[in-house]
Amino acid sequence: MNSFSGSCHCGKVNFQIKTEEIYNELYRCNCSLCIKKSIIMKFVDKRDFSLLEGEEFVSSYKWNKNIAEHFFCKICGVYTHHKRRSDPNQISVNIACLDNISLPEDNMIGTVDGASHD
Repeated sequence: MNSFSGSCHCGKVNFQIKTEEIYNELYRCNCSLCIKKSIIMKFVDKRDFSLLEGEEFVSSYKWNKNIAEHFFCKICGVYTHHKRRSDPNQISVNIACLDNISLPEDNMIGTVDGASHD
């Protein structure tokens, strides 16, 4: 497993994920919230996600059925990760928050039909 560190813009919220391949199974979601966030996500098993620093700076947002929980920094407002509704054993991270990686080409990004869950 490879480790990747990430943070929000102001650096108050820091996390780490472990994954075999960072560019596998990337996705965008078409639900009303994710369309507005317009981000690329990578899911990992919740055991492979660690919030290293900044728990006191993390705020969350739940909506609709209050299952998925979206987390962002209270200071800079950057969305860092969320607990998935479709699989509560997974955490999805905003890959743009990860350090030292290049953003993927569009053909590497799948789509999840979260709009059907609204």
